Amino acid sequence: MNLKKYISELKRRRVIKASLAYLIVAWVIAEVASVVLPTFNAPAYFMKTLLLILIIGFPINLVFAWIYDLTPEGIKKTEDIDQKTPKSKLTNSRLNKVIIASLSIVVVLLLFKIFWDLPGNKKGETESSEIIESVDNDEKSIAVLPFKNWSGDSDLEPFCDGMTDAVITRLSKIRSLGKVISRTSVMKYKGTDKSATEIAKELGVTHILEGSFQKSGNQVKINLQLIDGKSDNHYWSDEYSGEWNNDTFKIQAEVAKNVAMNMDAQITDIEIKSIRKIPTNNDEAYNLFLKAEFQRNKQSESAFENAIPLYKQAIALDSSFIEAYVGLATIWQTGGLVWGIYNEQEAWKNSKKLLQKALEIDSTNIQIKDELYLGCFYYDWNFTLVEKYFQLKLTEAITKNWGLVDTDYLIKTGRYNEALLQIDKRILFDPSYSVYYMFKAEIFMFLGKENKAVDLLKTNDQLYSDDYWYLRGSAKLYYYLEEYEKSRNQLNKFMANFPEEKSPIILWLNAVYHHMDGDNKEVEKYLGKLNERYNDSASGSPAWFIALYYCTLEDYENAFIWLQKSYDRHEVEMTWFREEPLLIPIRDDPRYKKLYLKIGFPKRS
Repeated sequence: MNLKKYISELKRRRVIKASLAYLIVAWVIAEVASVVLPTFNAPAYFMKTLLLILIIGFPINLVFAWIYDLTPEGIKKTEDIDQKTPKSKLTNSRLNKVIIASLSIVVVLLLFKIFWDLPGNKKGETESSEIIESVDNDEKSIAVLPFKNWSGDSDLEPFCDGMTDAVITRLSKIRSLGKVISRTSVMKYKGTDKSATEIAKELGVTHILEGSFQKSGNQVKINLQLIDGKSDNHYWSDEYSGEWNNDTFKIQAEVAKNVAMNMDAQITDIEIKSIRKIPTNNDEAYNLFLKAEFQRNKQSESAFENAIPLYKQAIALDSSFIEAYVGLATIWQTGGLVWGIYNEQEAWKNSKKLLQKALEIDSTNIQIKDELYLGCFYYDWNFTLVEKYFQLKLTEAITKNWGLVDTDYLIKTGRYNEALLQIDKRILFDPSYSVYYMFKAEIFMFLGKENKAVDLLKTNDQLYSDDYWYLRGSAKLYYYLEEYEKSRNQLNKFMANFPEEKSPIILWLNAVYHHMDGDNKEVEKYLGKLNERYNDSASGSPAWFIALYYCTLEDYENAFIWLQKSYDRHEVEMTWFREEPLLIPIRDDPRYKKLYLKIGFPKRS
């Protein structure tokens, strides 16, 4: 075959032009469909079907172009046209116009997409239902409800809760399980009257595991039932028994493995090895650890004080007991960050030492790394290091994401749309956790969607009317949103539920509202308490909140004095310096800019 003649014939029959025109038009159709179909919530197979039709149409177009020709008199077979007759300029121009018009549309679409994907535009501004795929009906997800203590001895609650925690932890290691609800979210169902189907709906899971725990002397017995979250049917039940000291970890591993198998979840050899891993061979150290965990999970200053010596005793008995190091480090982190319990830098020093020791024992442990980088952000303000770790965490599954630090970090560095994406994923993963909604309302506020923020808070106020974190966060948010009555209500609920609470954020809000009421005596009382906290080098960032109080009075000279003190004390709330709404009026002040650079924030876009 003469290739030159063949190509000439393709040109004569306008096959090349027709192919080019088809490809361009097909691409335009596909691009338009990718925008239009989701807008009308079209099923995914619509797009797949369209692409299949376009692909099949390409060879048909080639054959048609070879056999037929477009003439001024209409469509004719090419072989019926006199090859010596010059092609019509009109015929050629029609194809040229199609190609030029299509290319113009392509350019417009490309420019539109480039603009659309810029930060601050569409990305992240839609609701979670539009940006995140719905949970697949076949997804394997589970909530392990707190095991019921059937031993008849309240002193065995730490061991009962410890067994619940252990099963949750081991199930979380199995990747084929779509999600395993955290201990924080399931513990509120301890002693609940709600049915398994109600709980499954609230938590967004397909399976519920109920269990009972009995311990008599050194003998333990566990009864389990795996329940379908929709139908309330029982998939499977079993009983496990053995000696507490010798068989505890074996029972925990077998429970996790059998639950996963009865959910038709695949378990790899590496995961089997992981769930069978024994945290300590020292029985007394493990018992002390469970008691310490039970105290820590009460989340109070007195409970923390009870837990610290128990962790230390466990570590003294087994210096390689990683979980004990992490538990003790978590107490220091929590008490030093926002609770106003421990001196911030002392808390970070103690926590960092424990975590580094644990990392020497197991350099692959994700939880240890998460806690370390949490400290690098809040205590060290090391934004460069934290950004690198954050980018690494984005590649991991939601179950291994960085607590809520990732969302907080994004907000505090001004990346609201990214933060919205993160928090929507978290809500989809666990719709029962109160703090997620507080964070989402905060993001709406920063995006300028104040009405959405208020509506979201109002929707959840009654659901979390006694929740420590939600009440405190929503009281602050309502204040920023100028919903002062609602803010006062949340503050009053908080103080009624937690009368011993003395964190600076609560003292600040009280001072602000008493100033609004003109009650100078009460203002002095709460400002005095904040000064006491500062003079005692307490955590909770008292200098920061004194500065915010002066900002509400527009007394920026005093505000700068206390911001400098907050910086000198290296308070954790200084991580808010970039985005704090009350500091907006002073952002152009040279003193603000100087502090901004010294803290180490990335450049403002």
